Amino acid sequence: MTTQRDPRPPHPAPEDEPAPDPVPAPEDVPDEEAPLDPRAIARASLQAGRNASLWWSSAGVAASAALSVLWSPRLGPVALALVLLAGAVLRAVSPPPGPVAFSPRARWLDLVTLTGFAVVLLGLTWIVPAWGPYPTFP
Repeated sequence: MTTQRDPRPPHPAPEDEPAPDPVPAPEDVPDEEAPLDPRAIARASLQAGRNASLWWSSAGVAASAALSVLWSPRLGPVALALVLLAGAVLRAVSPPPGPVAFSPRARWLDLVTLTGFAVVLLGLTWIVPAWGPYPTFP
């Protein structure tokens, strides 16, 4: 009876030095990579409810929806586009960090996004035909 040898190479011998610590010291970790504190997140979310920009942007969305239903399906998107443009202007002129509702990213990206959405919404409102017995909006 013959025995077969294991084809795998033998394990390397352990080194004399201990392995370096894979976890960096807390002072070496950048803020972007630091572990999140759930209590800090909860405090920030409670403070966000007191921020006026969130309430104004929510009121603008609600008003545009009400205008769409109660007055004209074309007037609601125009009002929403005006809310987006007002948010873009507010983001452009406010000092850093800016209003919470309009500043989740870099300033230039927020301006491009808000203005682009407003222009697209106005363009779609202009080219989509109105229907029903609603007053026409140019």
